[in-house]
Amino acid sequence: MQYLKLYFVVVIMGFMTGCSSIEVINEPVPEILQAEKVCIVVHDDTRELFKTTLKEWMREQGITPDIYPQDTSVDICEWTLAYEGRWAWMVGLYLADAKITAYRDGSEAGRVWLDIGKWDGYKWEDGKVRIYKLMNMLSGKVDHYELPTIQKDIDN
Repeated sequence: MQYLKLYFVVVIMGFMTGCSSIEVINEPVPEILQAEKVCIVVHDDTRELFKTTLKEWMREQGITPDIYPQDTSVDICEWTLAYEGRWAWMVGLYLADAKITAYRDGSEAGRVWLDIGKWDGYKWEDGKVRIYKLMNMLSGKVDHYELPTIQKDIDN
């Protein structure tokens, strides 16, 4: 009986570990920061916040964003971004995974992808903050995804 309990604990812990991971792909393209204009191909099934945040980030870098519909070819401009974001619900809405791919003259130049596990404690990070971090990685401004600090009650 004791072995059976241990077995279930190990199985549950294994399951929880698999669901609480953060997977990141980072293939930066720092040259994008030299662009005067970057075209953004809209992903219709992604919340408006993603596009708005990409535009805001680019303007802060001195880059002019130009928006194109989803069916536009990625060779429309010298530099093009394609993105996809999926929000999920678990007690609250959070950006569960995000993909941003940079194209130069129609060829993939770099990408950054993030996938948050369902039970991960970091999933509540603000979507806008998360997109900024991804763009900073894509542009080579940072080389890793910085996890938010988890506040602990130290008064108790």
